[in-house]
Amino acid sequence: MKFGTWFDFRNPPAWRRPYAELYAETLDQIVWAESAGFESVLLSEHHVTDEGYLPSVFPALAALAVRTSTIRLASAVILAPFQHPIRFAEDAAFVDQLSGGRLELGLAVGYRRDEFRALGVPRTERGSRTEELVEVARLAWSGRPFSHHGRHWRFADVVVTPTPYQTGGPPLWIGGASQAAARRAGRLGCHFMPDAYMPAEHYAVYREALTEAGHDPAAFCTAINPTIYVCEDPELGWEEVKDHLLYERHRFDRLFFWARPPGLSLEASARSLELFADHVLPSFAAR
Repeated sequence: MKFGTWFDFRNPPAWRRPYAELYAETLDQIVWAESAGFESVLLSEHHVTDEGYLPSVFPALAALAVRTSTIRLASAVILAPFQHPIRFAEDAAFVDQLSGGRLELGLAVGYRRDEFRALGVPRTERGSRTEELVEVARLAWSGRPFSHHGRHWRFADVVVTPTPYQTGGPPLWIGGASQAAARRAGRLGCHFMPDAYMPAEHYAVYREALTEAGHDPAAFCTAINPTIYVCEDPELGWEEVKDHLLYERHRFDRLFFWARPPGLSLEASARSLELFADHVLPSFAAR
């Protein structure tokens, strides 16, 4: 099992900090997480919020690419319907090259109506746009001229450079908690990144969809993202973190969790990560 940290750079009004300070100390904390043995860092995206939720995942990943050297860099998730597929393929290839092949991309269809209204994307198209994005990106990452005539985008004799560092492009994950998301991930041949505590039967739906599409389920991974906060005193820990939690047990390959719930102090989140690194990571490494 592999463990990752999850950051969204949120800055809620109740605990508002200067953004420059929040960003700087978050980047520093991620650099520390790499040194402590965490396998990956995952960033998520939202738009038009009142809490500064990270709207620009690729610039943040690029910043991390030059501040780190071994930790995997991933999105959990990028909102696929808002991406132009050529720009998406180029941004991903750039970050993958910059990081030496450490990029992974989690995608999801999105759900907040305010985002679809603000960005001018019909919410009814979110599934088809996500699937077309995956199709075009894979063509673009080949480095060869390609044409595409889809429902939302049409291209003729396009060549995208640079190509990614990783042959074939960064690993792709599909997020979501519905059977539709599970089927989409399997049908597209992507890893599956469901929301925490998704019904166990959806994992079976994912594996069945992989098989039906001609993929070997053993070659694909799943992830889970529960809320974790580590402390010496459980009762005190709950008091520290409960106001910041704004948002079954199954088989999975990667576990990632919010390293710093929105508004939680840097000191409290750092102590939680240190305890996890000191007492949890070694026990799994030993296995």
